[in-house]
Amino acid sequence: MTTNAPADAVSPKNDENPSYTFDPALIANQGRSVGVVLGARLCEAAKAKLKGAPEELTYEELHKLFKTHCAGQEGYLSPQHPVLETVVRILLAAPEDAVPLSEIFEQVSNLWLTSAWSPSLNSSAMRRLLDHAGAQGITRA
Repeated sequence: MTTNAPADAVSPKNDENPSYTFDPALIANQGRSVGVVLGARLCEAAKAKLKGAPEELTYEELHKLFKTHCAGQEGYLSPQHPVLETVVRILLAAPEDAVPLSEIFEQVSNLWLTSAWSPSLNSSAMRRLLDHAGAQGITRA
């Protein structure tokens, strides 16, 4: 079985340092609740600000909680999280809707500096991983 990135995602102009974003439609298209999926990732500060259940909030409301409360919270990004989980959290908490590969790679690499183990992953491998991470809601911007 071969998996290929979308044809428009690999054009020469955006392949060197593409930007990635979180697309809630990719989660919804799998029959999963965006509110449930994102609610499980909320940091404690965002949970404290919730009025009601996360399943009842729109993606925009949840995204605002991530950006305003989770971005700087200690422990929200952790070297113990799997790579794709870390990237989803980076994208959700980023001040911009799209984050360049170079910035994602730098943030993940910096987290690994504090880890007892450090996976071997270069930026090209990270790009290939993210280009096939639609199941986690990650897509090129």
